Amino acid sequence: MITEVLAGAALIKSSVTAIKSAIGTANDVTEIAGFIDQVFLGQQQVKKSQEEGNSLNSVAKDMIDAELAREATQQLKLLVNMRFGSGTWERIEKERGRRVADAERRAKAQSAKRQEQAQIVIVLGVLGAIAAAMIGGLTWYYLNIR
Repeated sequence: MITEVLAGAALIKSSVTAIKSAIGTANDVTEIAGFIDQVFLGQQQVKKSQEEGNSLNSVAKDMIDAELAREATQQLKLLVNMRFGSGTWERIEKERGRRVADAERRAKAQSAKRQEQAQIVIVLGVLGAIAAAMIGGLTWYYLNIR
């Protein structure tokens, strides 16, 4: 968990540093999009570690790392908005949220479809077994009667 927090906080810091060096020469947001993805990944890692730790040392470290991550993200927000126009960061966050929600919906739909298909296979298997038993029983009966 501690290494994950370090990875999350370090990932955010290194991404912000990389964006600071590339923002002046970037012609559009796509040139720094990979670094922005790393910032979001780092935020997720920091959030996940906050949910898992419960010792005083862990809680204090998680809170400080989360605050440092928030500050770095705020710097990034300012950099992106200053370079590409006001509201760019908010549009990025909104679009990312929409895409994440869509991916979750698709995953749930696929899971439900797989579960439905599994139930169909089970029902067909049971019906096949019943049919085989009936055919076997009728065959046995017919062979024993003659």
